[in-house]
Amino acid sequence: MTPNIQIIFASMSGRNRAIAGHLQAQMASRAQTLVTEISQADAFELPQADAVIVVSYTYHDGDLPDEAQDFFEDLKDVDLDRTKFAVLGSSSKKHIHFGRAVDYLTMQLNSSNGEQVADSVKIDQDPDDDDWARVDQLAQRVLESLD
Repeated sequence: MTPNIQIIFASMSGRNRAIAGHLQAQMASRAQTLVTEISQADAFELPQADAVIVVSYTYHDGDLPDEAQDFFEDLKDVDLDRTKFAVLGSSSKKHIHFGRAVDYLTMQLNSSNGEQVADSVKIDQDPDDDDWARVDQLAQRVLESLD
């Protein structure tokens, strides 16, 4: 049976939208993927997926994006029932708290009884070749966790 992977993203500059699209392309031959902008995502539906990947930027000096707030709050009331997940996103090393939204989302998904299957990935602004390799590695780990 083909695994079902939900890719949820928050993007202001377009970077994380591009990362979500890249993940979808990387996984297309081995999984059915659904890409959703975070303000349209329903946290209560996540346990129906085989795996979830959240891609988010960090706003200002360490905040979750405004459009991610409802999703994040809803996660507090969701039992992910060991749903596999990974988190990644872009930020800027110029900020005091580089990539903190990735940390917040990772902690909440763990607290919601999810199963983290790949190390979180933080990207400084636009992804370079090394960053794309880390994104591909995250995708591979998620896929391997579903075998």
